[in-house]
Amino acid sequence: MKKTIVTALLVYFCFLLQTGVFQWISFGGIMPNLLLILTASFGFMSGEKTGLLTGFACGFLADLFCVYGAGNGSGELIGYYALLYMLIGYLNGKFTRMFYPDDLKLPLFLITVSDLSLNLICYCVMFLLRARLSFGYYFLHIILPEAVYTLIVAFLAYPLLLAVHKRIWPSERGSNESPC
Repeated sequence: MKKTIVTALLVYFCFLLQTGVFQWISFGGIMPNLLLILTASFGFMSGEKTGLLTGFACGFLADLFCVYGAGNGSGELIGYYALLYMLIGYLNGKFTRMFYPDDLKLPLFLITVSDLSLNLICYCVMFLLRARLSFGYYFLHIILPEAVYTLIVAFLAYPLLLAVHKRIWPSERGSNESPC
């Protein structure tokens, strides 16, 4: 129960930061994707199920409140980001066995790959299928800067998420084990 409440509060807090504070620190309209950092981190720290559920919550909020400006009444699919974030959380959960709390390289690499993948899929669905073929421009001016910006923020946010994870998850894991 404690895990669920803490995860819900973190999703809400990250959503507020993403939609409020990060709007003010965007460079050329590019903001770091804090919801993706949370989804990917919880995926490989806690497994596929937690990554899937956290991804759904983050993606649902992104869909509901149009964080990325895509759902501006132009006929976008409802649940598009929820599905993508669920997939990202689940796939990052596959790396749980390789997760070591002291290693920073794997989480940052997975967050960067997740951000690149999310934006490439968004490009394919939102632009390529509508015959907007300026991939080079989109990659150099949107995908790559957001990935770098997300990586920099992940370098700062990941240790905080790891501290929360260490504080919450082991306490519940120990309570489920039998003393014998």
